[in-house]
Amino acid sequence: MLNELISREDCANCKICCKFEPDELIDAPTFTKEQMQYIKNNINKDLKFTKIDDIYKIELIKYKSKYKCPLLSEKGCMLPNKYRPFDCESWPFYVMKKDEKFVITKSNDCPIFARIDNKILTNFIKEKFLKRAKKIVKENPSMITEYNRGLDILYEFDINE
Repeated sequence: MLNELISREDCANCKICCKFEPDELIDAPTFTKEQMQYIKNNINKDLKFTKIDDIYKIELIKYKSKYKCPLLSEKGCMLPNKYRPFDCESWPFYVMKKDEKFVITKSNDCPIFARIDNKILTNFIKEKFLKRAKKIVKENPSMITEYNRGLDILYEFDINE
């Protein structure tokens, strides 16, 4: 979906979305039980996950002064698209809770998104991304974190809209 805004080549050359500063560990990808079981059965049975409500947060590994997703290889993500978590599928957008509403923000880390005008991103959200975001909020509310870090809010919505 986001390949309309960011090319696969740009993502493959950057991979910043798979690396985390120590203060960004809250952003470690979360997985459904089905996704976690696929990883354990098909990629690496020894990867560690922490169960939080009905989701599973992957344990990141130390990488230089940062942390990285253990599913990141030299060639990119080891997961087929079908099993990629919403966090990865939607990055550099974040869907977060703020008060009684939900917001869609953008990461300040993505060099490509930094060059795209917020009006273009907001239109993309309304036309292409909002339906998917609402589905995740309804089906997996545990995946949605509280608004943090003062990220740019591009769109606000109520689940019942």
